[in-house]
Amino acid sequence: MRIKTRFTIHLALGIILWMLGTGILLVIMLEGLFPLLGIDISMDNEGLFVGGLFGASTLLCIALFGWYFGGPIGFIMAWIHRLSQDNYKQPADLTKIYTRKGKLRMRFRLYQEVLEHLQSLRVILQANEIERSQIEEAKQEWIAGISHDLKTPLTYIKGYSALLLNEQYEWSKEEVISFIREMDDKGKHMEELIQDLSLVTQLNRADGTFPLQKTNQDIVEFTKRVVADISNNPQASSYHMHFQADPPAFYVDFDSKFMQRILQNMMMNAILHNPEHTDIYVQIADTGEHAAIRIMDNGVGMPAHMVEHLFQQYYRGTTTDSSSEGTGLGMAIVYKLVQAHNGTIHVKSEPSQGTTFTIRLPKQRGSHT
Repeated sequence: MRIKTRFTIHLALGIILWMLGTGILLVIMLEGLFPLLGIDISMDNEGLFVGGLFGASTLLCIALFGWYFGGPIGFIMAWIHRLSQDNYKQPADLTKIYTRKGKLRMRFRLYQEVLEHLQSLRVILQANEIERSQIEEAKQEWIAGISHDLKTPLTYIKGYSALLLNEQYEWSKEEVISFIREMDDKGKHMEELIQDLSLVTQLNRADGTFPLQKTNQDIVEFTKRVVADISNNPQASSYHMHFQADPPAFYVDFDSKFMQRILQNMMMNAILHNPEHTDIYVQIADTGEHAAIRIMDNGVGMPAHMVEHLFQQYYRGTTTDSSSEGTGLGMAIVYKLVQAHNGTIHVKSEPSQGTTFTIRLPKQRGSHT
């Protein structure tokens, strides 16, 4: 029953009871109690008595109506005020609105849906506040990490440039080339960090409408080339890369630049966060409506809390003892880029059981097969 209907019924019943109660009390006093007590009321005073009794019953009725209808509203308004003050604890007097059997008292039952929604709102707001605090804490840690990540290569660049500018030493050509190569590597690392920051800013502003330059391509051949590039990376030399596709070729609409970024981030993530000699499997399957890309490893896996926050911005989780050199945005970028392709990404992982990422991209009707 809706609150409006329930309120109308309760109000109508209250008015009817007030009128009946006043009439019955009037008859009892005039016809029964007063004659019994020998009190004689003249015709002139009878009107005043009836008016006075009616006025007194009206005031009593107003007080009762205020208690019955207004009391719960006051309780609800006080609860809303506490929520507006970021106080998400249950009201101390919440138990008073319930009977011993755990049911709402009659006058509070009138606003049952409002109370239920307030309770749900309290839980949601409390959870959001906790999440906001966690994100803010992670953001502060992320800013400190980014500052360190940018400062470290900058220190190398300044150090090597100072050596080159030092007139007290005469460096050989090989030494100069070595210094410049180190400075170039550190500069590229800083550039990658800045590109990550720029990209995630664009993705956040895009609201799901990030502009992509999609073309219809063979996702199998494209992924195979990315796997080959990763395999030739010196960081991957101690890892075993495997590739499998069924069928051997099929076409999907995607942006080459950003799809390469997605796959590279996923595979490098498996390399950087697993010990040497880990097997990394890249599989592609045609599920009918989607192209499924699975990137699996038999490495260290991740605990549940890490899986939960993996795609969250600023989260810099790691399953290895080594420090992370990333921005903490890599997996968040992957997640947003997959969404921009109208796809989905899921992760399944347990400690010591390895990790499996599954990306599903929609197949366009009328595409090549």
